[in-house]
Amino acid sequence: MIFNSVSKNMGCSHAIFVLRQYVEYFVTQGSNVYLATLDATKAFDRVNNIQLFHKMAHYGVPVHVIKLLMN
Repeated sequence: MIFNSVSKNMGCSHAIFVLRQYVEYFVTQGSNVYLATLDATKAFDRVNNIQLFHKMAHYGVPVHVIKLLMN
């Protein structure tokens, strides 16, 4: 599951609240919860994004991951 349900206009405290709600829900259902975060705000400053996304698709990166990076 990709956690992307918080809009850019919401604050950090709201994002943490929503994340905790997800975690609590799945834990109470008996599921394990794994979380990874990535701050890629500066990662693509000097990269030709179009070529990068084409290469990612060529190498089999899932489309939903590419779309997430495009936003």
